[in-house]
Amino acid sequence: MTKNGKVKIHTRTPQEFRTILERNGLRIEKMIGKVTTMPLRIKQEFFLERKHSEDLFNNILQFELALCEKPDALALAGHLQAIAFKP
Repeated sequence: MTKNGKVKIHTRTPQEFRTILERNGLRIEKMIGKVTTMPLRIKQEFFLERKHSEDLFNNILQFELALCEKPDALALAGHLQAIAFKP
């Protein structure tokens, strides 16, 4: 937090994030990107409409989960999550 109560946001590339973790002695087991469809501009209003079938939402979820597993899609993610441990 800053002195005026605001949250500092730091933007890193996936490789910069990996480097920071490794430099601090962590061994990365897996790194995933979360909310990768957000930058693809699927509008919130679309999700809030009630006329969509459950199958559509399941397909979007499966697409999202598949992108989470692709290392080359990490840069699309709104958030990165690393599973790491200190050996």
